[in-house]
Amino acid sequence: MKKLFMLLLMFFWVGTIAAQKLYVEMEYRKNSIWLDDGFTKKPQVVKDADGKTLKFTSLIGALNYMSLQGWELFETKSVTSGAGYVGAYGGASSTGTTVYYLFYKQVSESELQDVVDKSYKED
Repeated sequence: MKKLFMLLLMFFWVGTIAAQKLYVEMEYRKNSIWLDDGFTKKPQVVKDADGKTLKFTSLIGALNYMSLQGWELFETKSVTSGAGYVGAYGGASSTGTTVYYLFYKQVSESELQDVVDKSYKED
């Protein structure tokens, strides 16, 4: 029994070492999920099996969908863009903030290698 336990423990340990993390960046806009997987030139909208864009009623619905697909939320980041000025009679500005959600999931080393191989930029 002790040998079986040690064998199972070693199998679990080796399995966790072999797993790698695959990352994606998600942007939620217009009730849709846009994913940057690192190898397409721009984020792609997530579609269903029929090729129709998935529409969510809220951001939480989109986050739950990602979780259901096996992704774990890792971090969020906010990017503010735009410009403004201050003059003698006041100022004006036009800025916008985009929030990105970084997810990861465990994949095999070969799956991660396939994604990395596709993500190199060609000159």
